[in-house]
Amino acid sequence: MVRRSGFGVRGRILGRVGILAASVLVGAACSAPTADDVLSARATTGGATAFGRLVDVGHGRTMYLECQGSGSPTVVLVPGLVAAADTWSYVTGAAGKRKPSSSAVYPGVGKFTRVCSYDRPGTARENGEFTTSSTVAQPTTPREDAADLHALLEAAKVPGPYVLAGWSAGGPIARIYAGEYPHDVAGLVLVDAESEFLQSRLTPGQFAIFLATIRNDDKKRMAQWKDVERQDPATVFEQVRAAPPVPRVPVVVLSGDEFDADAFRARLPAHAPEDFPQVFWRAQRGSQQDLAAQFPGAQHITKTRSDHNIHNNRPQMVIDAVRGVVEEDRRGVGGPSSASASASAPPSSPSSSPSASPSSSPSRSRS
Repeated sequence: MVRRSGFGVRGRILGRVGILAASVLVGAACSAPTADDVLSARATTGGATAFGRLVDVGHGRTMYLECQGSGSPTVVLVPGLVAAADTWSYVTGAAGKRKPSSSAVYPGVGKFTRVCSYDRPGTARENGEFTTSSTVAQPTTPREDAADLHALLEAAKVPGPYVLAGWSAGGPIARIYAGEYPHDVAGLVLVDAESEFLQSRLTPGQFAIFLATIRNDDKKRMAQWKDVERQDPATVFEQVRAAPPVPRVPVVVLSGDEFDADAFRARLPAHAPEDFPQVFWRAQRGSQQDLAAQFPGAQHITKTRSDHNIHNNRPQMVIDAVRGVVEEDRRGVGGPSSASASASAPPSSPSSSPSASPSSSPSRSRS
């Protein structure tokens, strides 16, 4: 196991019942990468440059990266906790089984611009195969993950600017990346992203139950993969609050609107109140409203007809959201001012899509 040095940083959290999905892994693995491939800056803009391989990010570590398509801005897909690059290449089929598909997010986005996805250390592919990315000490943090992603994109010479699409635990990573490297980021798409407002929507006692649930999930995953990715939600939320503000760029927030209370209850510690799934779901939904309200003019899509795994269940919805942000950047929409520092700035006009609504003011809860 390699410890990351100064540039290293990492992050995300839970599983598929409205916090994070990444434990039920089925399907085909990515093709075996080669560690000694060399990628030139010019090659990444070509149409015939699809690749998947290990990239040397320094300090004795490598990370798996795959890219395809051509055009600018480059879309970088940031998976959720434990999920690897290939989660964006799968869709939910009959009987809820996931399968690779040309209609998935990764190939779909690759039809209109350059798109990349990657494996963080400790993640697993859809068939349960553990990532080839170098292992690191666990748990990790989203600040470490953002630094890792920056090192990876630089080492692979992936051209910016970037539209970051973060699912679940990938959301805090994308937001911290945007704050730390504002001149590299052209937009954000947050796909049922983890929101720090979940903590403020729960009482301290309720949040303690939530943390115990995460620890239960971690134990189960550690029994399968010794070096599996883990995070502490309290640390994640603290780092997001302390991060530099996201620059004033186009933002789309997609929030799950379906929840399996029975499946969530099965993950809870024995002392959890009977109504805790309902308590959690109210807090989760409220926290998504709070999240969208952080970005003036953000498009908040709430009618997704999906649980936490929107990118698998409703891939075209995610593709359309990404396309909208890409097109805004190509038209020159957005600017350098900070979203957090300019709440009084006039928002851009919301989408006329029937599934989208302008973000409302915070009201303290989480989806």
